[in-house]
Amino acid sequence: MLKDETAGGGVVTTSLHPGHIVGPGWAPIGPTGNYDPAVWRTLSAGQPLRIPGLGVELMHHVHADDVAQAFERAIAHRDMAGGEDFNVVAPTALNVRGFAHEAASWFGQEASLESVSWEQFRATTTDEHAQVSWEHLYRSHCLTIEKAKSLLGYSPTYEPGPAVLESVRWLIEHDQLEVDRPLAV
Repeated sequence: MLKDETAGGGVVTTSLHPGHIVGPGWAPIGPTGNYDPAVWRTLSAGQPLRIPGLGVELMHHVHADDVAQAFERAIAHRDMAGGEDFNVVAPTALNVRGFAHEAASWFGQEASLESVSWEQFRATTTDEHAQVSWEHLYRSHCLTIEKAKSLLGYSPTYEPGPAVLESVRWLIEHDQLEVDRPLAV
């Protein structure tokens, strides 16, 4: 509808589609595909983490600063951005297992992961966390930024791991996330 509006000579529109936004002040989608803060405590303690499915499902994060960059570039390149839509994400995505291993290492731990069925996962978490996990993981997001790079010059600064780490660090420093061990990075 927005593309048609622009093509028809009406209001010039541009749509930006960010991934899972992270950075200071943002609660990140964690390795199980939801916002459950217990996941971070489990990983920081080196305890087993139950993950739904195979653990190869993908999530595509983006730092809030990179989203801002995309807005700035869309405005600066209005002629190229008009009537277009763009994915705005980090250069790479994370899979559940890789994300959990990286996150555990931030606390000096090795991730201990247990793959469980979706039914088993739902039985061990709240309905809300289970539904958010399902909505994020069954799609297995891995988006391309090539269009934003070529038309707007979008060049994200952050890879997903360091971007999520920045969120986790901020939440811990502002007493909004309880973990068993301090960050080791």
